[in-house]
Amino acid sequence: MNRRAAVTTALCLLLLACGVDAKLCKQRSSTFVGPCRSNMNCAHVCIVEGKTGGYCKGYVPFFKICMCTFECGGGGGGGGGDGSGPPQALTVRARRAGSSA
Repeated sequence: MNRRAAVTTALCLLLLACGVDAKLCKQRSSTFVGPCRSNMNCAHVCIVEGKTGGYCKGYVPFFKICMCTFECGGGGGGGGGDGSGPPQALTVRARRAGSSA
């Protein structure tokens, strides 16, 4: 019985560690107007646009923009730039680490 629990636990940990990374893309909101002051407000606008969420991006309060997040279709993205170009792909692990690569 102990051996079975150990094998089950090991398999679960292996599946979690080797799981496929979901791609998370980001793109500037097409309908948000004005400076982005609230992540919740930005996320709501992005959800209405059909995306999965959103956040305010930028360092200067009056120049922050609303960026929408969504799962990438496939093949990545890698747009870069100011967010007005093609979607930019991020892995979930890179997003958690605060990286864009």
